[in-house]
Amino acid sequence: MKIESTSANGNFEIKNNGKKLLELIYSNWFASNAQTSFNSINIEIKPKSIWQNKFDILKNGINKGDISFNWKGNVIIKLENENKVQNQYLLKAIGFWKLGFELIDEKENKILFLKPNFNWKKVNYNYEVELNDQEENKELIELLIYSGFGANLYMTMMMAG
Repeated sequence: MKIESTSANGNFEIKNNGKKLLELIYSNWFASNAQTSFNSINIEIKPKSIWQNKFDILKNGINKGDISFNWKGNVIIKLENENKVQNQYLLKAIGFWKLGFELIDEKENKILFLKPNFNWKKVNYNYEVELNDQEENKELIELLIYSGFGANLYMTMMMAG
């Protein structure tokens, strides 16, 4: 599985065995608003405030979670499932010279690992996705959307200094 950048403003596709599953599209170059459609659900990620340190996750216009940073610089993803139970995930940067991102759940189970591959020609990142459980499901694809968004945020913050 891969997350492939499609433009310098952050847009990316999630692909499995070369087949495009979805594309997350940012509204413009400087915005942190992004949207996609997956499994007949419109998903929108938008900032809660002008500070752009917390983002709402909307599914068909209904708030179903958020993406934020903790004091350690890790990305926290809170997501309400179909049973109205809120699950929390942590996307943390691993490594220094060879940076990657690990997504873990509340019980510290590793769900996936994003291995970045920087494209110097296009000045963007693609990610190889290593899954802990090789079974593709809609929850996992959805977590990939939010993980890709979070990784983009993290990399943007690091480049901005």
